[in-house]
Amino acid sequence: MIVFQIWNNIKLFKRVFLSMAEQYIDKSILKIIREKLWSISNNKRITLEDIQDRTGFSYSQVYRIVRGTNNISISGLIAVCKALEVQPSEVFSFVLSIPKYPPLRKDMKIKK
Repeated sequence: MIVFQIWNNIKLFKRVFLSMAEQYIDKSILKIIREKLWSISNNKRITLEDIQDRTGFSYSQVYRIVRGTNNISISGLIAVCKALEVQPSEVFSFVLSIPKYPPLRKDMKIKK
């Protein structure tokens, strides 16, 4: 009985794990955002330690947000913006390259 339960749990885990989409990370945009955060902190002479004090984050969390290469949470980014005394719109003031997408599904429907 217990072997059957373990087997079912393994099958369920595999199904859930394999169906999860890979996390989307746009490294080029993250680089732009991090460069802006770093530039703002340097211009205002606010150190990573100051950001740590103002956010309550650990130094490693602050480093990962401002200088790291992994994904940034929106909440963490907003906390850093507050610590840098800057509006998020200043960090997001860049132009994206928007690809040409096919028509929306609703526009492709044949009207009767």
